[in-house]
Amino acid sequence: MEMAKKKLGKQTVVLSKGVRIIDTSSFVGKKEGSGPLQECFDTVVEDAMFGESSWEKAESRFIKENISRLIEKSGVYKEEIDYILCGDLLNQCSASTFGIVSFEIPFFGLFGACSTMGEAMSLGAMLIDGAYGDYIIAGASSHFCGAEKQFRTPLPLGNQRPPTSTRTVT
Repeated sequence: MEMAKKKLGKQTVVLSKGVRIIDTSSFVGKKEGSGPLQECFDTVVEDAMFGESSWEKAESRFIKENISRLIEKSGVYKEEIDYILCGDLLNQCSASTFGIVSFEIPFFGLFGACSTMGEAMSLGAMLIDGAYGDYIIAGASSHFCGAEKQFRTPLPLGNQRPPTSTRTVT
């Protein structure tokens, strides 16, 4: 029996199942928490170190706490979750890897920089539509200080940021 093709053109797929978002969760720093979207966030953490000894450890904790909150909010048992698709900007997804390890859920580490969340959601929807899973967590993380340290100017140098510089926020 031949299956109907689910790919249209070069970059469009057709989902035949009713894939949907059950719930969301977000942890942000004080900069995002004081901005125009402040009412949209679940948790605003005032301390960029989040009680940890490094920005990298803080980012892993952000991920772990956020996924814990998401599982609690969704009403889906941890054991029902088939995969976590998540990524960050630190050395081959190290913050995500350490952040999710205690959940013991199969993990796909994604690295798309600013596109990681869209990539996670797209691939998650295709996994569900393809009957490879029922519940998937899609996530992305970017700790400003860690990303600055790795990709721009290390913050401990104390360089002045020009008024036109952007901030990494995911």
